[in-house]
Amino acid sequence: MKKISSLENKSSPFLRIMQKGHKKTGFNTRKGELLMVMSEEDHKRIASLIKTWLEKDEKAR
Repeated sequence: MKKISSLENKSSPFLRIMQKGHKKTGFNTRKGELLMVMSEEDHKRIASLIKTWLEKDEKAR
């Protein structure tokens, strides 16, 4: 009878790709935290820009 391997031991394809990328780029926790801070600020700026566009659109109507 063939043994069925446990799904707990297998990682998802996405996780494997991310791990390969981390090895290639020299990813570490400090760099990851910096990127998260930068991306959060980008989200705030993008949201602010969209809000400005919506306000201008409302005034134009």
